[in-house]
Amino acid sequence: MAERNDSHLLDGGDSVGMTDNQYKGMLLDQLEDWQEILDLAIAAENTEIQKKAEKQIAKINEKLKF
Repeated sequence: MAERNDSHLLDGGDSVGMTDNQYKGMLLDQLEDWQEILDLAIAAENTEIQKKAEKQIAKINEKLKF
């Protein structure tokens, strides 16, 4: 297996991954999408989708507690 060379990071290069702010932004985008799905499920009186959306919203909110 080849060794990983991260020497470029010392000069301001980026590692694979995202910053905390990028991660938080992604989660907030997902939260907005799931909130819209929840609103549609409530309007359609679809409790199955409503429960799924509520579960996903709770998971995202938990991840935002960092």
